[in-house]
Amino acid sequence: MTLLGHEREMLGLYVSDHPLLGLEHVLSQGTDTSIGALMLDEERAHGSTITVSGLITSVQRKITKRGDAWATITLEDLDGAIEVLLFPSSYQLASTLLVEDAIVRVKGQLSRDKDQPEIRAQEVTSPDISTGPTGPVVISLPSTRCTAPVVEQLKDVLGTHPGMTEVQLRLLTRASTKVLKLDDRLRVTPSPALFADLKQLLGPGCLTG
Repeated sequence: MTLLGHEREMLGLYVSDHPLLGLEHVLSQGTDTSIGALMLDEERAHGSTITVSGLITSVQRKITKRGDAWATITLEDLDGAIEVLLFPSSYQLASTLLVEDAIVRVKGQLSRDKDQPEIRAQEVTSPDISTGPTGPVVISLPSTRCTAPVVEQLKDVLGTHPGMTEVQLRLLTRASTKVLKLDDRLRVTPSPALFADLKQLLGPGCLTG
């Protein structure tokens, strides 16, 4: 995180990695849209209620003429960034969460008063990324069995047990073992039914070790 922070200070963007990589499944929970999609969505009406998640990349705290604290933050996900306004009532409830590099979920109203869309926040929460999926589910398969029909059948099995846990495929040869992380769209819910389906397709040894 320190390295990424320095990179952003120097370059204005992340180069080596993005701190949200690997957390896509957390960010998508309970949200309506990604920030990138929202910025391109000209159909979404001014004043409509939306929920997005992302990383706080800047915080500007301000004071109204009446002396009340409020703030604007920049919220960024893997494909866009948007300004979020927290007026005094929302700011009071969320002030402790407004820290650079914190991951938050924001519910609010879309504002089209300016050239670029903004969000007037009503509620800011911190998604729980610590108790994310345990796992991953590791499937062992001799590389000789990794044929196109088997891969398609495997995708079908995983697709019938969707969830938040990552799946890894261990390809076994006599000389080496390669571990492949499967696409995030193939995340699963570990269950006896899933394991039974995998063993039926790939044999009883596919889930050992």
